[in-house]
Amino acid sequence: MRIAIVAPDLPDEVIPSFPALTDAARAKPGLAFSIITGPAAAEWFRRHPAVDEVVVFDLSELTASRWTPAGWRVGRAWKEVLRDHPKLEEAEYAIDPYGLPETLAATKRLRGTSVGVARPSKGKLPTRQPYDSQYPIPEDLHRIQAVRVLLAAVLEYSLYDLNPDYGLSIEAEPVVTDLLFDPAALPFDASGVDLIRRRLEQTGVSIDDVGAQPPAEPDEWQRRLTQSRYVLTGNNLTGWLAAALGIPGVCVCADDEAKTNGVITTRRSKQKLINVDRRPMNQPEIVVESIIQVITHGEAPIELPEESEAVESAADGESSDGRGE
Repeated sequence: MRIAIVAPDLPDEVIPSFPALTDAARAKPGLAFSIITGPAAAEWFRRHPAVDEVVVFDLSELTASRWTPAGWRVGRAWKEVLRDHPKLEEAEYAIDPYGLPETLAATKRLRGTSVGVARPSKGKLPTRQPYDSQYPIPEDLHRIQAVRVLLAAVLEYSLYDLNPDYGLSIEAEPVVTDLLFDPAALPFDASGVDLIRRRLEQTGVSIDDVGAQPPAEPDEWQRRLTQSRYVLTGNNLTGWLAAALGIPGVCVCADDEAKTNGVITTRRSKQKLINVDRRPMNQPEIVVESIIQVITHGEAPIELPEESEAVESAADGESSDGRGE
């Protein structure tokens, strides 16, 4: 059996879909996936062993009206894609886990049964979308579990373990840096990022700064992560890849973001990438001191502004007895 998955050209969305592909491949031996996506996401989808075909196409063009010159051009380009990739026409299902206008448009142009997600909102019935088959997925279900549940429902298999397996090969590399630091998705302003860099430099922690030297391609990204003892990142591609590879550290999320969007470490690793999404623990001065104390085994001096120390003490008091003032 072959399944076509339509995905937006967003690398940050790729890794969270991997556990669903791993589940399906194990539950249905012989299952193969064709992925239709843009060039930035394509190179990441190629890393999953269950994906044997990745078709690169600018899906945003498919939203053009079929009654316009732009629509005519994209229609011809789409026919060429189907001609060059005959496996797409063999797909029994065309699944859209994302529900974006461009992914919906591509899903409806494939021959297989189109499948999408219906998300109920505030107790209302889900809005019907023009898929052949639509599955209701709760809005508060984590993004990883939502895709896993969708594929399990379509292909009729059970999920016995909610801890995800991303299907990536985890190969040990010699550790060369204490910390891989990716400031791109941290929910801090420039002063917060500068504070983190300054404190790390003061303590002599060796750093691989992704912001200063971005990896050129996926192999380098994975190699640099596996050569680091810990990672400090936001909720982005770096965070998800670290979780998939079992690299421990801290993923700093926006307030209350972790429940439905925070990273989840692969079940094949005992080391965890921890989400922090509550104040004061997701503030820059607390985040950097926490990671420094872990890396130095508590030997580095602690530097906290007086205001942060007061907030931390208050938070400790509330958590110890469960009562506020």
